[in-house]
Amino acid sequence: MADQVRIEGLDGLLDTLRRMPPELIKGARSPVAFGLRRGANLIRDEARSRAPKDTGLMARSIATRRMNARQRRRAGADEYVSVGIPRRSRKYANTKRNRGKGRVGQSYEFDGWAYYWKFIEFGSKKNPNGSPFLTPAAEAKGPEAARVIAEQIREGIDRIAKRHGWKG
Repeated sequence: MADQVRIEGLDGLLDTLRRMPPELIKGARSPVAFGLRRGANLIRDEARSRAPKDTGLMARSIATRRMNARQRRRAGADEYVSVGIPRRSRKYANTKRNRGKGRVGQSYEFDGWAYYWKFIEFGSKKNPNGSPFLTPAAEAKGPEAARVIAEQIREGIDRIAKRHGWKG
């Protein structure tokens, strides 16, 4: 099974974006980030509808999020949006009790995180095939997401160009 799904066929749009000023491409409020978020939300909604609904926790946990700067650099992308079930963890506070136990700054997972999603998506020792829901959702909605991404980016660029009085 694939850990990532790549959307192909946006080469012309990407070339145009590379020639644009960086403020149009980078930033959480840029047309690129907005378009990626819109496309990812389509995949997220499809994954939620395909997720097993025993308690509903796993379906509610599926989220769309923009990766932080370090993760975007590691991926080699200016913008990077992920659809999945994010890890729910917190760091131990700097209290007398936690200092005594030597766990200040360490992370712990708390209730309300559907950690078992990996076993359902990819399988386990007892269920080697699994019953994937994220991967098929990405494959089913990928073409539509690519169309929405391209459309939203074009609209955003046109809006900014009009505001600045550019013609093109």
